[in-house]
Amino acid sequence: MNILFDETQKERGSVNQNFEKLAELLENEGHKIRRYSSYPIKYSSISNSDIFVFLCPDGSKLYGHEVKALLRYVDEGGCLTIFANAGGDKGLNTNMNTLLKHFDIELVANQIFDYKNFDLELESNAVVTKLYNHAFTQEVEKLTIISCCSINPGKNVEEIARTQSSSDPPSATVMVTTSYGLGSVFVCGSYLMFSDRKAGIDLSDNRKIIKNIFEHIAESPLSEATAQEEETEIEEVVIEKKPPQESMSRVDMVKEALEKGETDSIKQEVMKAMDMLKEEVRGTKVEYQEVPKMQKEDIYEAIAIIEELEKEIDSLNIEDPGYRDILITDMARRQGIDYTQVIPYLEKMRARKKGKKPAEEKRTKPGEVDLDAVPTPQMPEPDAFEREVKFFEEPHKSIKEIQEITGIESQIGDANLSELIKTLKEFKNSIDVLSANLIHLLSEILIEMKEQQKRRK
Repeated sequence: MNILFDETQKERGSVNQNFEKLAELLENEGHKIRRYSSYPIKYSSISNSDIFVFLCPDGSKLYGHEVKALLRYVDEGGCLTIFANAGGDKGLNTNMNTLLKHFDIELVANQIFDYKNFDLELESNAVVTKLYNHAFTQEVEKLTIISCCSINPGKNVEEIARTQSSSDPPSATVMVTTSYGLGSVFVCGSYLMFSDRKAGIDLSDNRKIIKNIFEHIAESPLSEATAQEEETEIEEVVIEKKPPQESMSRVDMVKEALEKGETDSIKQEVMKAMDMLKEEVRGTKVEYQEVPKMQKEDIYEAIAIIEELEKEIDSLNIEDPGYRDILITDMARRQGIDYTQVIPYLEKMRARKKGKKPAEEKRTKPGEVDLDAVPTPQMPEPDAFEREVKFFEEPHKSIKEIQEITGIESQIGDANLSELIKTLKEFKNSIDVLSANLIHLLSEILIEMKEQQKRRK
């Protein structure tokens, strides 16, 4: 098996630091171990792996297009494994449940204790003996979970292990697995039970079960009823993923045109993508998250990188500033820079260079920017379109509420309201996919043009 361990989400676990024993175990079993640090997570970058692993993301959140890339990865046969910690999403300030809800799984914001059955004199090291009959639990009699959160499994999710009735909360689910499309998913509430520290992997039968998990994760058969339900789910996902397939073909066309020196074809493809993006990007759902203010020592370096990116993007002669900002934002993100944080500093610096600084402001050195005087970036208020879409995502009892808020008269009955909202959500999801992939298409085009220019020089 080719196993990728993610490192884009500030994971607490790392195979070259505190999970070396796990890495050694897997390599001895014939698995190939690699670390994945290419930000953001893209389907094209992870599709050649058999298993993709999150070892407890911490203080980082997946973007919408990353969630869709992971759903496609599992749908088309990949195996996803997620290891969490006490506190779940809320305690770690992550959004893994945004991904897990598609598999009918939820990480609970709690911590499991057992005051009767515990290991190493710590009640948070609960001993688990209730193990379900599964390939994962072969020759496994008991486990020791460390700093574990519980899991809420859906009806088609298979439980692997539960705590004893003496635990708090009692009889809590701590390991689950399920199938999705052609792939499978495994979730565990404790990552430390397999770490080098606190003797995690060496406690009880922890080593045996983790060996079984990576050996058998691709062998999760579906029941007939589940298969029918998942088939419908797959069709919906495939519809959403048509735009990225088209986008990839456009990238190939641009690459071919670049090699042949056909600049007109390049411009035509870029403008096509931009026109499509202009029509759809307003429907993109953006998940805002709190971002710490940048350190002073990082600001000037980030500004220099942004200015270099602006020069490269300006070479495309893009007239619409909206397209330009989208490209800069995406290209900056690829280099680990939050463009929204840099904008206030960049604008203030440029205003001073042009002599537009307020008369009362003073500076001690020529060209110096008072970084403390720059306000923390504020997230923009949602526009009317975003508010309307958000409105339709909320549950409603009758169509009268929609008429009162939107002012739209309709003959549709209450019975059809839920179906209408479902259709609108599906349509919006399709737009989200298209928008995200068009942005990446433009970035890929720019990167390819840059590489071609370097080769010519």
